[in-house]
Amino acid sequence: MISENNSNPTVMSLHSPYKKFSSIRAFVDVSGKTKYCVSCSNTATQEAIFTADGASIIEKYCDSCAKKEMK
Repeated sequence: MISENNSNPTVMSLHSPYKKFSSIRAFVDVSGKTKYCVSCSNTATQEAIFTADGASIIEKYCDSCAKKEMK
C-alpha cells in the first residue's frame, strides 16, 4: 500500500494484520518469464491470495516460504 499524504510516498508492508489469507494454489507460469518468491527471491511455485481493505492481493512464493507464510 502506498500513502499519498505527502509528495514522498511510503510503502507499507502487507505482511501485517491488514491482509487476510484467502487461498493458495500452484503457480503456473504461462508468460515464459520467471517469477520470484516475495520473501526469499527463489523461483515461485505457489500463488497465495489475500484480501485487504476490499482488494484481492496475489503474492507468489516458493514452496518453503509458502509453508511458513500460511501458518
